[in-house]
Amino acid sequence: MRAVTAGLVGALCGAGWFASLQPSGEFLCRDSGLECVVGLILLVVPALVIVWGVVGWGLLRLARFSPAWPTAVVGTAGAVVLLLISTFGLRFVQVQLPEDAGIFVVAIAAAGGYALAAAVTAGYGGRRDRTEHSGQDG
Repeated sequence: MRAVTAGLVGALCGAGWFASLQPSGEFLCRDSGLECVVGLILLVVPALVIVWGVVGWGLLRLARFSPAWPTAVVGTAGAVVLLLISTFGLRFVQVQLPEDAGIFVVAIAAAGGYALAAAVTAGYGGRRDRTEHSGQDG
């Protein structure tokens, strides 16, 4: 259930990130040019990744998901990696997706990243006195 919850949050954040790219690009790029593309790639895209990572943390906290912040950080990084892999993989095998399919690719990659992060960070909030590893039963 942890992976499903984190996956749903990741899908929402991924779709939100993708949907916020166009308005942000229109705000920054009133005219076309190379400085617009460089500013978009170096400024807007990473800023939106951070913003939607914070939104993911907030949604995980709202769902009482523990640990929320490591899952959001690892999930956001995992989503970026899975998105790059899936994008290059789809281009390599020359898959022709419909024009509006980008939001689904991003949402699926983000859901996978957050679900994997939930599995990786599942034991993060354990006991800190390390008695579970020293052979004591009580």
